Amino acid sequence: MLEKYFSNKTTNLVFCFFLERSLPSFFRDTVANSITGHTITIPKKLALNNKHRHLIKNIPNYLLFADDKEGLGSLKFKDVPQYKGFLLDFSKYQSASQFIANQLSKRNQKNLRTKQNKLDHNHNITHRVYFGFLDEEEFITIYTIFHDLLKNRFDQKKTQNRYLNDWEAMQPIIYGKILNKEASLFVVYDADKPIGITLNFHLDAIVFSHIQGYDLMYSNYNIGDISMLYHIDWCITNNITIFDLSMGETYYKVKWSNRHYHFFHRLYYNNTTILDLLWVKIQILKFKFLQLLRDKQILGNYFSLDRLMYRLK
Repeated sequence: MLEKYFSNKTTNLVFCFFLERSLPSFFRDTVANSITGHTITIPKKLALNNKHRHLIKNIPNYLLFADDKEGLGSLKFKDVPQYKGFLLDFSKYQSASQFIANQLSKRNQKNLRTKQNKLDHNHNITHRVYFGFLDEEEFITIYTIFHDLLKNRFDQKKTQNRYLNDWEAMQPIIYGKILNKEASLFVVYDADKPIGITLNFHLDAIVFSHIQGYDLMYSNYNIGDISMLYHIDWCITNNITIFDLSMGETYYKVKWSNRHYHFFHRLYYNNTTILDLLWVKIQILKFKFLQLLRDKQILGNYFSLDRLMYRLK
């Protein structure tokens, strides 16, 4: 399943929470959403060994995870702030047009209308949201095209896409989640051809945007922005409060997000063990240094591990 995202000593909280709908056993089964005011109950637990140090990465700070003292045992923890997260908060909006008018400048609104009108004039554009229903054969077709769109895009960028390595293994999992309304596919079509596909995960009033791909032949139309229009309308119509674009600062995310948050890493350790204390100090220094490189745009701009891995492959 998704266990490969978790090593013996590291858990990626974002994948655990949104994709697996489980929580590390160090946390209670209730999570408070500081934006919506909702409490989310996640009874499924990922068992962690409370006798050994552990790293839980990528905890969004708008979600409040309470400690489970029994599951935590005698372990202590320290938090290390990391990168920004980006989301669209619809709590004050009744319609997509209202959100767009408040979020985008008049110039950006005009440019977006022009692109959309041109796309609609030149092509037969429709879109569909697959959420709770999807013929399996149709899903396989869309999923295969989705792979090709992503591969072409990342080949153009000369950047490794880590999700493609597990693409086939994830196919039945994603399909099951769509049928169970735990995931959705937003597809923009030109006639019968998908030209933009987004995979989202759903939990309570949150839609977590996992990955998206677009046909490079339509790049002049800003398909990503047009797909966002459909997302905003669908989310507000269906009482979704948060459309979470996650980490990774891009022009697209900054333009559309009306709320920023932060991720942090949490280091669990035994404070009576010298090796654990040393491990914590080294990890904190490492993560602070990496964030300093991101803040100075050295890491992710001048140097990218994914670009390096692409060249090595």
